[in-house]
Amino acid sequence: MKSPVPPGPVCAICGKDKHIEANHAGGKNHIAWFKVPFCERHHGQFHRQLEGLGINLRYTPNKLKRLVLAALALTIALWMVLQALWEAVSRLPDENT
Repeated sequence: MKSPVPPGPVCAICGKDKHIEANHAGGKNHIAWFKVPFCERHHGQFHRQLEGLGINLRYTPNKLKRLVLAALALTIALWMVLQALWEAVSRLPDENT
């Protein structure tokens, strides 16, 4: 039996459906149309990761810098999603045992 599908967006990391923010993962000044749903906790974690790595998503007139900054930020978002997926998959039993 399938579990019910939440009526709205869920966090791309933990699947929670409360307090979801459509985060501009590539920066609203760089790739405004690309958004990732994060809960408050993971939205904050995403921005702390960016800050810790020195990735500043404030506007810059240099288009190439904007693209590189957006790619770096998107890489952090992807890493967070893949890390959560790896943690979930790691709990599964091995099929070959």
